[in-house]
Amino acid sequence: MQIITDIRNALSFICRGEFKEVIFRLRVYFSSVDFSYASIQTLGLSAEKSHDYRHSGGVHLERVLNNLKITNEDAIVDFGAGKGGALVTFSKFPFSRVTGVELLPELAAIAEQNFKLLGIPNVSMVIADATEFLDLESYNYFYFYSPFPRNVMSAVITNITNSLSTNPRIVRLIYCNPEFADIIENNSPFCKTGMFHHHQLNLPIYIYSNQP
Repeated sequence: MQIITDIRNALSFICRGEFKEVIFRLRVYFSSVDFSYASIQTLGLSAEKSHDYRHSGGVHLERVLNNLKITNEDAIVDFGAGKGGALVTFSKFPFSRVTGVELLPELAAIAEQNFKLLGIPNVSMVIADATEFLDLESYNYFYFYSPFPRNVMSAVITNITNSLSTNPRIVRLIYCNPEFADIIENNSPFCKTGMFHHHQLNLPIYIYSNQP
């Protein structure tokens, strides 16, 4: 049962001293916020375009951002933002813009409702195919939690790379569960500058930048 899983997770966080995560999860629970898992089959999406939605925000992602020293001159896009779990975490930092790109209008609507329930005004959602979202020049951070298959990831990285010609700048990629890391490491101007671990998901998070 889900409630037993939730209790076990809460006890695990308490044992590790991660009280901020417990407080956040209680807030989510009592606010009727929906960050639940959703498969592409349930959502009616093609495996050629998308992966399942899973929530990756919270204290473990916060630790990564704390190390990156975010300022109000930074702006971030979350590709495949889904229900907005990671965007909630980004909203706690002084980004000038926090934007989620999501293919499915239904998921974007859930994300916007989640922001409303949590009282988060500084996040926007864009309903678009990730490969066709080209308003990239004003952002210098891009987040991926394994949101789509190889062909889509390749096209998005190419678009970000092309945006450097229009607006030369230092860009950082935050890639959780970097299953297609070779696309970035072999065919782009970005190199790995950091590595973290998302303990809740038990997955690596790689940081890439075009400035070593």
